Amino acid sequence: MDNLSKRLDQIDSKLDKLSDAVSRLAMIEERITHQTTGLNRQNERLDGYEKRLRQLEFHSSTRGVILSYIERFGWIVLTASIGLLSYFIRG
Repeated sequence: MDNLSKRLDQIDSKLDKLSDAVSRLAMIEERITHQTTGLNRQNERLDGYEKRLRQLEFHSSTRGVILSYIERFGWIVLTASIGLLSYFIRG
């Protein structure tokens, strides 16, 4: 009987340890779920920032093209003005 009581106590202590391990595992799983949710939100934010950055790059490049055309037109006008001025000064 004494032997049986010892074995039952050992089984009881092992069940307690197992119960503690299961509860710790549940807490760890909850933390992992929380971290995964946070990472998903961060990924969504990064995707939004990347989209905005690409839009800004596109608008910047189109503005650069427009400004280069305006600059070329300005140089053409300036060159034509200097040419006309020199033509009228000679003639």
